[in-house]
Amino acid sequence: MPLLPHSTAWYDRLATMQQGYSYNWESHFDPWHGEDVYRPMVHQHLHSDMDVLDIACAQGEVALEIAPSCRSVVGYDRIATWIHMAQRAAHERGLTNTTFLCHDSSIEANGGRAHLPAAEAAFDLLICGKGPFHWIEDARRVARPGAVLLMLVPDATPLTAWTEQLPEPLRWQAGDPHWARPAIEQRLRIGQLSLHSWWSFDVPELFPDAEALYSWRTWGSTPDEVPSFAEVAADLERIFTRYAGPRGLEIRRRRHIWKAIVPK
Repeated sequence: MPLLPHSTAWYDRLATMQQGYSYNWESHFDPWHGEDVYRPMVHQHLHSDMDVLDIACAQGEVALEIAPSCRSVVGYDRIATWIHMAQRAAHERGLTNTTFLCHDSSIEANGGRAHLPAAEAAFDLLICGKGPFHWIEDARRVARPGAVLLMLVPDATPLTAWTEQLPEPLRWQAGDPHWARPAIEQRLRIGQLSLHSWWSFDVPELFPDAEALYSWRTWGSTPDEVPSFAEVAADLERIFTRYAGPRGLEIRRRRHIWKAIVPK
C-alpha cells in the first residue's frame, strides 16, 4: 500500500530517495507567493544578539542563511541524514554559531507531550518553514519574554477542473481550504499563546509541460506505486491541450504565514 504523503514514514523514505528536502519538478511562481516572503520576514526579525530556533530545519538552509545575522542558531529535524548535511555545510562555511540536532519533538515520541530540544527561556525567535504544528505547544517554555514565533504553512492542494481526468494514482483528495488557521490557533491555546498576525497568499503555480506535472504528482513515490510517465503521458498531454494557457498549466497554490509573540 502506498505511504500517506507527508506522513512520518513517507518522510523517512523521501530521505533515502533524494539529497535533502527539495522539490524535484520544474514550475514557475509569480512573486509574492508566500515562500518568497517568508525568508525576508525572518530576516526582518533578526538582530545580532538574538538566539534562534529553527524547527524541522531539514538540511538547514534557512538556519545557515541567517547565522551571520544573529548570535546563535539551533536547528533540528528528525531526519538524521538531513541534519548531517546541515552540520557538514556549517563546517564548510566556517560557521561557529550554529548547532544542528537530530531530534523528534512530536507528541508521540515524547510520552504524550511535545518537547523541543532546549532549556527554558533559550530563544528570542522560533521559526518553522512548512513543518508540523505540535512544537507550538512547547514553544513558550523555550522562548524568552517577547520572543517571536514565525511559521510558513502550505495549504491543501485545491481541486481543479481536470482533477478527475488525471490517471487515478495521480489524483488527490480535496482538502479543507480553511483547516490551517483553526489548527494553529488550537495549538497556540494549548501553549498559552495567541495569534498576532496572519498573512495568506494565493498565487498560481505554472507547470510548463506534462512531464513536469507528472514529476510533481509522483514526488516521493516509488515506481511500484505509480505508473511510469510513458504509461500516462497521453492522458497528461490531453489535459495540457485543453486546459493549459500560454504560460503553462495552472494550480492555485495557497500559502500562509503566521506570527505570535510571547508575552513579556
